[in-house]
Amino acid sequence: MTVAKLEEVTERVNLYALGVLAPPRYEHSVRVAELSRAMCVRFGADPVAGYLAGIAHDMCKSAKERWLLSMALRDGQPIIEVEEKKPSLLHGRAAAVLLESEFGIEDRSILDAVRHHTFGAPDMDPLGKIIFVADKVEPGRNGLDPAWLARLNESDLDGMTAMVLEHNIGYLDSRGKAVSPVTREMLASLKGRQLSNTQGGS
Repeated sequence: MTVAKLEEVTERVNLYALGVLAPPRYEHSVRVAELSRAMCVRFGADPVAGYLAGIAHDMCKSAKERWLLSMALRDGQPIIEVEEKKPSLLHGRAAAVLLESEFGIEDRSILDAVRHHTFGAPDMDPLGKIIFVADKVEPGRNGLDPAWLARLNESDLDGMTAMVLEHNIGYLDSRGKAVSPVTREMLASLKGRQLSNTQGGS
């Protein structure tokens, strides 16, 4: 899809999100899109794709549970236990299906970034990691330690992603909430890669 076509679809998705989301959730989506675009420039990913994935990532957040379940099942993947207990967690999967079926997006990188932004995935590409990180640390997020954010911003993309994963897992664990196995797998994968790179460079 050409840049012009991507930008056209982005505007359609933006209008859709504006129409269905409550103002705070829409404003969060805009901040994620803007941060994603900036991170794409920094880390060599497509900034147009980054903005589109960012504005689209939560566009199904307000949908009814039955609709989310129906949409998510269309991606051919099973509904895992944590999703069964809280179907609202399917909003990323539903949004990816909607992007493909209603907005004509065929780019797997964009679709996977939207699909996996909630839990992550062990094989995430750079765009997926960018959306995952931007969603969790966009400027409107409250309660993030400034010193932690400073360290985060000094890291490379894998380092940033690992820090955000550790932060999220720690937050959920401390409150007795379920952590998706996929999230722990993603962190283990990143840690393994970082260890391998360190040993390879020594």
